[in-house]
Amino acid sequence: MPHPVRSCPGDLPVVALATAARTALWTVALLALWRVLPAAGWAVTTVASDSMAPRLRTGDVVAAVPIDGADAVPGQVLLVDDPDHADRLRLHRLVRTGDEGLRLRGDANAADDSSPVSPAAVHGAGVLRVPAVGLPGVWLRQGAVAPLLLLVAAASVISVLARADRDVRQGLPCRRCGAPRWETDAPSVGEPARASGPVRLAAGALVVVAVAAAGTTSDAAFSATTGSAVTASTETFPCFGGPLLDDPVLAWGFSEPRGGDVRDESGHGHLGRSASGPVRNDAPCDGDPSMSLDAPDARVQSTVVGPAPSTFSVEAWFRTESAGGRIVGYSSSTSAASPYKDRHLYIGADGTLHFGVQGSNDFRFALGGRSVVTDGEWHHAVGTSRPGSTELWLDGELQGSRADARALKVYDGSWRVGRESLASWAGEPADYTLRGDVDTVRVYDTALDAAAVAAHHAAGR
Repeated sequence: MPHPVRSCPGDLPVVALATAARTALWTVALLALWRVLPAAGWAVTTVASDSMAPRLRTGDVVAAVPIDGADAVPGQVLLVDDPDHADRLRLHRLVRTGDEGLRLRGDANAADDSSPVSPAAVHGAGVLRVPAVGLPGVWLRQGAVAPLLLLVAAASVISVLARADRDVRQGLPCRRCGAPRWETDAPSVGEPARASGPVRLAAGALVVVAVAAAGTTSDAAFSATTGSAVTASTETFPCFGGPLLDDPVLAWGFSEPRGGDVRDESGHGHLGRSASGPVRNDAPCDGDPSMSLDAPDARVQSTVVGPAPSTFSVEAWFRTESAGGRIVGYSSSTSAASPYKDRHLYIGADGTLHFGVQGSNDFRFALGGRSVVTDGEWHHAVGTSRPGSTELWLDGELQGSRADARALKVYDGSWRVGRESLASWAGEPADYTLRGDVDTVRVYDTALDAAAVAAHHAAGR
């Protein structure tokens, strides 16, 4: 058994680099192999468009577990026979069921699919996503030569890097300093093989990708033209959260299956962190889960900190039976009462909706709604602001506007849903915690106009 004598200077980074390259090759090879091998009868498909963005994008590979179409519930992502193309499959989310069949819709589409689907046409429900691993197959079918050549070049480079430590593994003397890596009386380990494992591995991965591309019957194909961002991580599918209209920069649907974090469906990275016990209403998907903020000081705050915007729109659906409480707004800290807070929608002491922004001179500009909203029903609230124009909308109707807020106070902070101090604001309530539920929170970097507000209200939660 050979024993190491000493490490040659520079061996460690070479070994680390080669190990990382081999790990990357093995990962790609195994993922590509998984793409073409059925797992326990599951259907594996490659997404061919962005109509399910931001949760799915072109090239993602999705595994669908077999289910009976009659048992499908709204919110599930279903793999079905495309009702409009006999030779294709479709991977869209179930919106509702009816006498005509199953009605599906892509998350990025503004309207339901034009044709219903028979329950008998359901192959399964999507349960697992692996991002981008199917892209080479998509490129091959589309005849996209440039990205394929880049892929081959990258695989070749990684293969070369994976062999960078072969002298170390073979026990050969250092080529730079001549120092032996093993005892001089150790038996020879032989010459390196002509075709190394990493090279064969890279070639095998490319072959598997080509095989995966050859099959067209399991690819999810769509006709819609859409686009959005998505995080590159393997994940299970959340409940149906509705389409993203007008490109929000923050989108919280509160439809995660578990945990205290709230992900940003807009793709802009505004991860929400829960504090002081907000509770996710874990209704089934057809109940559209929301966030309950009944607990004292309950709140969810974005992890993205930056200057408070001067032009923006903030939107939320809410329901409550108690007067008072902040729905959503901007806060300068993560404490229950921040030094600076504005750009917020809140319920006043009289049970009406309010929207307030703070001027650069610290004056508080506020607008109040025309009707009481503490009836326990869901309401849609929108506040918009740009220099010289501030508006409050409730259930698609303009409640009031003002033109005197020309310059807003600028401070660093982040968006928050739930508890925040409302001291000295118009209609200041006794309780700053919203005793109710919030859903479908959106923030935009533009001031929505009347048509957009009406469309968002009509789309519902």
